[in-house]
Amino acid sequence: MNQIHVILESGKDGYGVMFREFDNIFGFGETVEAAKKDAVAVLSYYVELLKRNNKPMPELLTGQYELVYEFDVDALLKYIDGTVTKTALARASGINAAQLTHYSSGLKKPRRQQREKIISGLHRIAADLLAVT
Repeated sequence: MNQIHVILESGKDGYGVMFREFDNIFGFGETVEAAKKDAVAVLSYYVELLKRNNKPMPELLTGQYELVYEFDVDALLKYIDGTVTKTALARASGINAAQLTHYSSGLKKPRRQQREKIISGLHRIAADLLAVT
């Protein structure tokens, strides 16, 4: 099954949607759930537009495919805000809470190593929560 990568980016009023494999398809939603629904809708519209205009169908869109959603760092931090505190994430990731605030506001963009620390920290928190009986 083909995979199409959908990047969720934080915006002023919600979440923007971009497709890694397609340059000119974009969507938006006020919430992550709405952005995901819009991703499906704009991709379906794109397929219909190609068919209607007798344009060649990209190989990724022939047969079955699944959408794989990825967050950019500020969108991820915005999404988990209220669920995981910056203090808890700072403790789990080893990244200063003030620095996490800069990342979540979009003021600064983390390097790859910092992004990996954030993801590892979230996984650590999740593992700790799953261990509770």
